[in-house]
Amino acid sequence: MKKIDQRNYFVVIDDSEEMWTAVKFATKRAKTTKSNLTTISFIESISDGMMLTPSTEKILDKEQVSSEKIKHKEVQDFIFKTSKIKAKSEIFKISEIDDFINFLNSYSSNSTIVLATSKDIGKPGPLIDKLIYEKGNSLHCPLVIINGNLEDKEIEKII
Repeated sequence: MKKIDQRNYFVVIDDSEEMWTAVKFATKRAKTTKSNLTTISFIESISDGMMLTPSTEKILDKEQVSSEKIKHKEVQDFIFKTSKIKAKSEIFKISEIDDFINFLNSYSSNSTIVLATSKDIGKPGPLIDKLIYEKGNSLHCPLVIINGNLEDKEIEKII
C-alpha cells in the first residue's frame, strides 16, 4: 500500500462534550503546521446478535451514516469558521476497527490521531482502550489523547 506523505491530523468525533476539546486541539495543530484535517466517526453494527437480511442491514447502516454526516458537517463548519481549513470526513464501523487502523496506516508516520478522554469517568473511553490495549502494536501513527477537561486557554498553551 502506498503511503501518503503529507502531514495529517485525524480527530475522532462523537456526541460528547469532550470531543470539542479534541477538535479544537487538532484544528490548532493543523493550522499551525499547515496540515490536512479529517474528522473520523464510528457507527455501531446494529445487526450484531440480530437476524437481519442484508438489505435491512444496509438500510440501517445508511440511516446511521446519514446521521454521522450531519455531525461531521457541524464539526467541519466549526473548523472552517475558526481556521479556514476544509476538513475531510471518514466513517467506519466500530466492529471493523482493523479497517480504521489500515486507513490510518496508509498515511505516513507524521500523521496523528487525536482523541479526548471523558470528563466524567476519568479514564479513556472504549475506543482509546481498543486502540491502545488491543490494537496498539498495529497502529503506526502517533495517538494523542487530550484531557477532556482542558479549557481553550490551556489548549493554546500546549500548541
